[in-house]
Amino acid sequence: MFFGINLLYVLSIFSAMMFSFFLNDGVKAGYITRANKNVDILHYHLKLELNAEQKLIAGEVKIIAHKLVPEQRNIDLHFYGNMIVKKVTSQSTVLNFHHIKNILTVDVSDIEKDTIEFSVQYYGSPKKSGFNGFVFGEINNIPLIYNLSEPNYAPSWFPCDDDPEDKALLDIEITNDSSFVSVSNGRLVEIRNSGNKRTYHWKSNYPISTYLIAVYSSNYVSFTEKYKSITGEELPLEFYVLPNHLDAAKIDFAEHQDMLEAFENLFGEYPFIEDKYGVAEFLWNYGAMENQTITGIGYNLISGRNFARDILAHELAHHWWGNAIGPKTWKDIWLNEGFASYSEALYLEYKFGKSSLQSAMRSKFSENFRSSLYNPVNLFSETVYDKGAWVLHMLRNEIGDSNFFNSLRKYYELYKYKNASTEDFKAVCESVSNKNLDRFFDDWVYNDKGIIRCEYSFDNLNKTLSITQINEEFDNFHFNLDLRIIYSDGSSEVKTFRIEESRVSFDLNTSKKIKEIIPDADGKLLALFLVKGEQQ
Repeated sequence: MFFGINLLYVLSIFSAMMFSFFLNDGVKAGYITRANKNVDILHYHLKLELNAEQKLIAGEVKIIAHKLVPEQRNIDLHFYGNMIVKKVTSQSTVLNFHHIKNILTVDVSDIEKDTIEFSVQYYGSPKKSGFNGFVFGEINNIPLIYNLSEPNYAPSWFPCDDDPEDKALLDIEITNDSSFVSVSNGRLVEIRNSGNKRTYHWKSNYPISTYLIAVYSSNYVSFTEKYKSITGEELPLEFYVLPNHLDAAKIDFAEHQDMLEAFENLFGEYPFIEDKYGVAEFLWNYGAMENQTITGIGYNLISGRNFARDILAHELAHHWWGNAIGPKTWKDIWLNEGFASYSEALYLEYKFGKSSLQSAMRSKFSENFRSSLYNPVNLFSETVYDKGAWVLHMLRNEIGDSNFFNSLRKYYELYKYKNASTEDFKAVCESVSNKNLDRFFDDWVYNDKGIIRCEYSFDNLNKTLSITQINEEFDNFHFNLDLRIIYSDGSSEVKTFRIEESRVSFDLNTSKKIKEIIPDADGKLLALFLVKGEQQ
């Protein structure tokens, strides 16, 4: 997910206070129950009939579930209480169920098989949930139906095991008035007409978490492109927008070819090559959402002026970081958002060079990050996004470029179509770099220590540099520091020192007269360096 603010694309992430009511809903104790963990959902076949005028859903979901614990007698599904369950059946047999608050419990005690197929028929008007939930919207007298389910609002419109770790295959059929184009995850396998109704059947060839399942239905116009992957496979690119945005969207979306090339070369082949990559316009105008294979982008962000480059790069990058590799729990959300935010900068570096990377990272700099990256107080804070990007940037400095990018590629290959934790990622980086990263992850991921703050002074007579960390509330950080030394004769060089203590001095080992010293001139650290005596 990416947050933007206005049509001028002044980029920012909403503050922790602004979204304080989204604090860790997905990780509240008891939300994921033992009954959820005892069952693996293998497949959803979701059939939705949408009534835009009455704002109603009539739905049926056929579920194939495997009991991981043979004696499990009930299957718990998350499903909001405002939706009405008509009946639950398995092979024509009616199953007992109870729907209390936001949990639908299905009694499967009479089914002897470990793998169970059952269907839930339901209806109702979804209530607004989270950032949006499921919305029957309208703009300029054009209906536009869509959802935004992150982190745990998929149950506001269909019954599911809303555990991000329980990925399943998906078929989804969306029926609406024949004037509507209905779009979802995967590839379009069929369009059926019946009277004044039209059904679009989409199929995902790869497992998907419930929060990434998408519905977009409106009077869309579309255009397509083809992209050839690094392995020579052809990937369809599909774009769905309202008619008045067609020309602007063709300009704004044209850079996807370059973005795909960059990310494939940096991370590995696009993970959903047998499906598609697409973008659909929706009415959540605070940014975009990385629904698997079909990103949603806010109506007000399509301009024809390429203002949404970073947003589009961010959402595409999520298809590696968040979609292909999902978080084991929402405590690990920085593995989604921090990675996608850093990928924005990596794309600019790939296309335009090192100075563009540095500029992008400066735009993400803050002295006031709050909370730890792991298990953050607010899932969608500036800390998760921008500090997350900075931590990856510093990890790159800690282990070196080759080890860093090899770690990303190995991590992707090991956990593609699965779920990973922060410790899983750390273990990969340690394996590739052959370096213990306990202190790095303690400093930057597991603890809230703010940023590096240092004072420094230079003794030109003795050619020594003294550095003092002034993080009074915390233990000192440990990091590699590049010093750019500019000599009076106009030459310069960069020397790298390891900082392990709160107070250190270094012999610069030069006979030349030094004109200036610039700590961290290339912006590799989330740090402030102040000449001793300089006011903060």
